[in-house]
Amino acid sequence: MSKNGSKKETIFTLWLKENPEVLQEIIGLSIEKMRMEYNNGSQRVDLHGVNRERKIDILVECQVTTADEDHLAKTKDLINNTAEGCVIWIASRFRKNSLTKEIKELLQNSPRKYINFFALEINPDVIELTNLLNSKFELDVLENLELIQKIEQPLKLVDCYFQMPLTHIGKAFIGEMQYDLNREDELKEYMLEQLCKRMPYYLNFHSSKKHFQHSRVMQIGAGMDEVLYHCSARDTRNRAFVEIRFGYSKSDLYEAFKDKGELLRKEIHPLIQFNDNNRSIGYYISSNTNDIRGIVHSLIEVFEKQIQFFSRYTYGKKGPNDPS
Repeated sequence: MSKNGSKKETIFTLWLKENPEVLQEIIGLSIEKMRMEYNNGSQRVDLHGVNRERKIDILVECQVTTADEDHLAKTKDLINNTAEGCVIWIASRFRKNSLTKEIKELLQNSPRKYINFFALEINPDVIELTNLLNSKFELDVLENLELIQKIEQPLKLVDCYFQMPLTHIGKAFIGEMQYDLNREDELKEYMLEQLCKRMPYYLNFHSSKKHFQHSRVMQIGAGMDEVLYHCSARDTRNRAFVEIRFGYSKSDLYEAFKDKGELLRKEIHPLIQFNDNNRSIGYYISSNTNDIRGIVHSLIEVFEKQIQFFSRYTYGKKGPNDPS
């Protein structure tokens, strides 16, 4: 899980993503194409969506704790990096009116920014249920999000400021993403999108990944420090693969799984390989530029089996040598 074993903020943001009507009712606009950990230029946004009718972005900063100076700075950055749209700051509580007052003053001093601002408080019962979901097995969280939906008025509007003309039509992109699969970054985005569609229950697939120039490999958290999934539909050696890697401090875990090679080849794939140099367990095939979507589909089939197998150990308390 995340630092200190907590993913409460991720769970809460995922609930918002899966239930856009909660925000729609408050801001008075429909929201679609919601994405978590969205790269908004030089800044990552907790939640991003668009309104099709007015062609504007919806940008959401989430915290499941009391509003503070750190998130005030992040919200200010959102406004400074945005020309138009809705900026929403959500916190468990806003104790200081001075925090939202600073946001409104920033907008007043920037009259050319067509931005509507909303400050929302989270119902304490939502926080309590988020804590409960955080204690559950990672792969069971998504199917239990409906518990939050039963709470009456999960969010409350505590402050707002409107600076967008009622007739304004923006320039946000609202069409379907057309991926250029010859580009390394767009190929990874396409693969992540397909992974999220296939396995929405795996929370790490809901967050956009930061791409490094010339890197063809995507890294995704496996649920434990120094344990990561690596995947690529076309690496520099023209391979396609998905593997789980164990850091040096997790060498004993790698060795324990290596001793169960026969079980892994039965439950994941017969072509599973072990690499002692980087302590990886993976599935490797030749890539095919003429059928890259088919390659991605093949990788996802194996990736799901890896996640189903390893998550019981990397997220749960089960050890490799425990009885089945």
